[in-house]
Amino acid sequence: MLFGWLLSVPAAAAERVAFSGDGIQLTGYLCKPEGSGPFPLVVYNHGGMGDIVGGAPRETCDALAKAGFVGMSPLRRRTRSLRGHIDDVYAGLQYGLGLPYVDRLRVGLMGFSRGGLLTLMAATQRDDLRALVVMATAFGGRGQMARVMENLRAITAPILLQVARNDTGSRRTRGMNTLQGCRRLAQALRSSERDLSYIEYPAYGTDGHAMFFEVGNYWKDVVIFLRKNL
Repeated sequence: MLFGWLLSVPAAAAERVAFSGDGIQLTGYLCKPEGSGPFPLVVYNHGGMGDIVGGAPRETCDALAKAGFVGMSPLRRRTRSLRGHIDDVYAGLQYGLGLPYVDRLRVGLMGFSRGGLLTLMAATQRDDLRALVVMATAFGGRGQMARVMENLRAITAPILLQVARNDTGSRRTRGMNTLQGCRRLAQALRSSERDLSYIEYPAYGTDGHAMFFEVGNYWKDVVIFLRKNL
């Protein structure tokens, strides 16, 4: 469900675009408000792994444009391994930065589940991001989140971290307790004196992780945060 006051900006329909990165051809969704801009850019990183795309890439792209942002939703390589996925994130970001109607000084990155982890990874390596939205982040294997946690002070952008209170383990998270992990991450971000907004939402259905498979009630908080920081 979307809120009426968030639909005030006319926007073009989502466009399927192709781009390359790290020698791989990728596609994604591009959405823009009507007009010549320049507009802030927000890149959305979906969840899932392999052939499963978790989250709402196209719907989020559309909602970003209707809120006044250029939305870019890259569709990463379809591998279960995370190897190379950060390169896909950067390729989508670079594509967006090359658009003539984008304000390169107002760039945000957001992600859900595995895309949330990739958003955090990118934020520890780049200083050109002005806003980060992390939704029910995955914690990965092979120490990816541990390396992020070791480098939290490298994050320069304000962060909005969102999770549902019943995101405590399901087949979607392979049994991992995302709520518990997000609470630990929030505590670490505060201890590192990062600019954090942390929101826990009421239980969503039978699986809190599914809350971010649609643009729903949490979206108003995303728009408020992005408008404030971009």
